[in-house]
Amino acid sequence: MQENSSHQNKFSPLLILVHPGSLCGSADMNLSDEADAAREAVIDELNGWSGNILVLDGWLSDELGLYPLLDRAIKDAISRSPMLADRLEADDPEHTEIALSHLAELGVPLSTPISLTGAWYEPDYNSGCVLATQQGLLEAGYTNVTVMQSAAVL
Repeated sequence: MQENSSHQNKFSPLLILVHPGSLCGSADMNLSDEADAAREAVIDELNGWSGNILVLDGWLSDELGLYPLLDRAIKDAISRSPMLADRLEADDPEHTEIALSHLAELGVPLSTPISLTGAWYEPDYNSGCVLATQQGLLEAGYTNVTVMQSAAVL
């Protein structure tokens, strides 16, 4: 991927929302009383986001309609996006490869600030789809990748 410093990066900033459907019934089952707070953190992040967005939908994204506040926040963030507003079917474990392929296809510069949120983020146990996405982006050469505090932890 070529970097071109003479042009403003039209993909900056970029938010990647990983497996939002896992914040639905899976969160209810795994987080119990903390599930609503985990969803609300992501909803707040999405409601305040005005940059580009890439949503990596997984197997459980069909549950989003049952959680209208989260579903609406995703749709609104997509509608506000200035350039990149894509949703991809990206089940685990292929989600990172799918995201990397899509970003390369679009020519997203490696220096693009990328923020990650969604489910799940378990750095202490080296697991979770958000963590796998972060690691894959860094290994591919993206230099400005951060995980937002709203990323759901099991």
